[in-house]
Amino acid sequence: MVGLTSLMLLVSLAAAQAVPPGTYASGADLKRTLEDQPAAPMVVARIESTDLTRVNLIHRTVPQNAIVHATGWEVHHIVDGSGTIVTGGTLVRSVDGSGARVATIAEGESRTVSTGDVIIVPAGTPHWYSQIDGWVTYLEIRYDPGTN
Repeated sequence: MVGLTSLMLLVSLAAAQAVPPGTYASGADLKRTLEDQPAAPMVVARIESTDLTRVNLIHRTVPQNAIVHATGWEVHHIVDGSGTIVTGGTLVRSVDGSGARVATIAEGESRTVSTGDVIIVPAGTPHWYSQIDGWVTYLEIRYDPGTN
């Protein structure tokens, strides 16, 4: 009887310490989220956002400014479309003729990316989709995004 009581106690302790099941986002829901947003150069379907991680499905139709994150790293997994990503080098900030802020990358490494490709961007690394061939959609996973 003591053995059965001990087993029941262990099972109840294990149940009390159950871990969450994880996050699930269906492809259909993500696609609908992207399609339901107003047309814009970049639309985002948020999957998860915590203190340590951000996971988004991002759809871009035109290049935007280069960026660098002081903390954390990113993974981009291209799920549709293609373009050119520039990583590394030096972030160059300027103002164009209309007074708009512009950020590009000097002396970075350019790569053509398409469906199935994966890019890992370490913390402190400038990155920029300098050219988009119609559109590029990618799963972005950011670890330790800090405040940026």
